[in-house]
This record gives sequence, C-alpha cells and structure tokens, in this order.
Amino acid sequence: MLIEKKISSKRSQFKIQQMAFMLLAVVLFFILVALIWITIQQRNLHKQATQLEEEKAVFLSEFLSGSSEFSCSREMGSYCIDTDKLVVLENMSVYRDFWPVAFIQVRKLDRQVEEVECSKLNYPNCNLFEVYENKNVKSKSSIGNFVALCRYENINGFPKKICELGKFIIGYEIK
Repeated sequence: MLIEKKISSKRSQFKIQQMAFMLLAVVLFFILVALIWITIQQRNLHKQATQLEEEKAVFLSEFLSGSSEFSCSREMGSYCIDTDKLVVLENMSVYRDFWPVAFIQVRKLDRQVEEVECSKLNYPNCNLFEVYENKNVKSKSSIGNFVALCRYENINGFPKKICELGKFIIGYEIK
C-alpha cells in the first residue's frame, strides 16, 4: 500500500509537470503569435505613414505652385511659376520653418544633359532651382507636378515673356 501511494504520488507529480510544461508552451505560442502580429502592424503603420507623407506632398505641391511666393503676376497669366522669384527665394532662411517638407526643387525640362543649379550669377542659363532643403531629413523621396516656368527678358528694348516647361518637385520624408 505504501508503494502504491509512492507510485501514485510520482504519477501525480509527473502529470503536474506535464500540465506546467503544456501551459508554458501555450503561453510561449501566444507570445510568438503576438510578436508576429505586432511586427506586421508596425510594417503597415510605416507604410501608411509614408503614404500619408506622399499624399501631403502632392497636395502641398499643388498648393505651393499656385501660392504667391511662386506664381506669376497677373500680367504673365495664371498657372505658371515666376523663375525670377525662384532665384530670389533660393536659400532664404525666412521660410525654413514655414514649409513642412524635406525639399523643394523646380527643374526646367530641357534637352540639357547636365544639371546646372541656378544662382543670381548664372540665371537664366541654368535648369535646377534648389528653393529649400531640410538637412535634418535622412531618407526622402519626391513627387511633383508639371508647371510653366515664365520670366521676362528684355529683347530689343521691349520686355518679352518667355515660358518653358518645368516640374515643381516636393520632397517628403520616408518614415
């Protein structure tokens, strides 16, 4: 009888150990499933954040290209960007906190192979206006829309409006 109690006691201990290991395995399984779910959700969250930044850049591109800082005067017509204003706007520290983007570029679309950054010295013989750049943004991408780039030139003593095709590019941070 004493031997039977010891054997049943050992069987009971063995069943308790089996139950403990089973509970531990179930808990570890659910922790693993939770970690996988959190990883997937985090990836989706990063993707959505980048998509929202891209949408914000699209709307900001459309808004800024029509804003008074960039747009042509009424004499030049609407839906164009005044390149004379772009030259003045380049590297102005006044607008650093005003634009919530990674960078703003305006690129003249021409057959010129190399890019020549515009400055007051080489304007209008250039094709890239670096209007603004946020140096704190590490990874960035860009999106833009096509615009008319217009300027006045003095030809034979008369002011003449010259317009070219360009692209207004807004850079956004990749989250």
